Amino acid sequence: MTVAGRVAITGATGFVGRAIALRLLQAGYQIKALVRKPDAALKDSGAILVKGAMEDESALDRLVQNVDLVVHCAGLVRARSDAEFERVNSDGTRRLVTAALRAECVPRVLLMSSLAAREPALSAYARSKRLAEEVLAEHGDDLECLTVRPPAVYGPKDRATLPLFQQFAKGWIVVPAVQGARFSLIFVEDLADAVLHLLEQPNWRGERLELDDGYPGGYNWADLVRIAGRCLGRGIRQVRLPFAALWPLAVTGEGFCRIFGCAPMLTRGKLRELFHFDWVSRAESTGLLRGWHAKTGFDQGFPRTLAWYKDNAWL
Repeated sequence: MTVAGRVAITGATGFVGRAIALRLLQAGYQIKALVRKPDAALKDSGAILVKGAMEDESALDRLVQNVDLVVHCAGLVRARSDAEFERVNSDGTRRLVTAALRAECVPRVLLMSSLAAREPALSAYARSKRLAEEVLAEHGDDLECLTVRPPAVYGPKDRATLPLFQQFAKGWIVVPAVQGARFSLIFVEDLADAVLHLLEQPNWRGERLELDDGYPGGYNWADLVRIAGRCLGRGIRQVRLPFAALWPLAVTGEGFCRIFGCAPMLTRGKLRELFHFDWVSRAESTGLLRGWHAKTGFDQGFPRTLAWYKDNAWL
């Protein structure tokens, strides 16, 4: 197979990063992946593993040496403190960018951010992702860069959205009681295909791109319930909970995790994200994304993901 280019990837052992790494390998790219510990699946697929972490400057130097592109997927979605979010998501991005600028041949850098970065006041996570974007923007004159802001990503092997599928499979789902709330989704394979498409586009100029699966105007919870119910052949009951009912749970969970040193699943910031009314991507159809479109709506992605969970005894 003809080699299309050399790409360094951070976060390649995560849900999104692994999907991107495997898609690029399939397309003929050489992949160098930063990993904390050996990963047989990536190695067997042909990736070159660079042992280290985002805090390790020497590992980052090795990672970005002799590559054409860097895809930065590493980051925290749960943390023990606001400072930890910033230390990993924004400070880690700064270290990576600094390493790229030190390389003999400076590679292009694609940052996998989040749609949450659009609303940095909502949570420490959102703020840390916006700060990471700003790190990239600071070096726009010295570095050819691009930021991708996906909405909620789901698909086979994803543990973050597994609880959603577990609830659907049981015939009920707890949803935030937000009038008029809408949101976008994207299937993980479509996101990986979008990254492949973007890597093949010349002349990045620091753009920030929002992606989605093409569902007009985004989804609401009733749309997901309808689609899931049709796929499952049964009715799905919505349990709508107000913000005030969940706030004490978030506060209690944060307090518990401060005592025991763990990262809470539900925080006050995450609650504000969940109850935000507009998580619809403003996807463009021109410019860098011209020629790419998502192939998998929730009506196709839901049964595929559900089947994988069942086949692998996750459900």
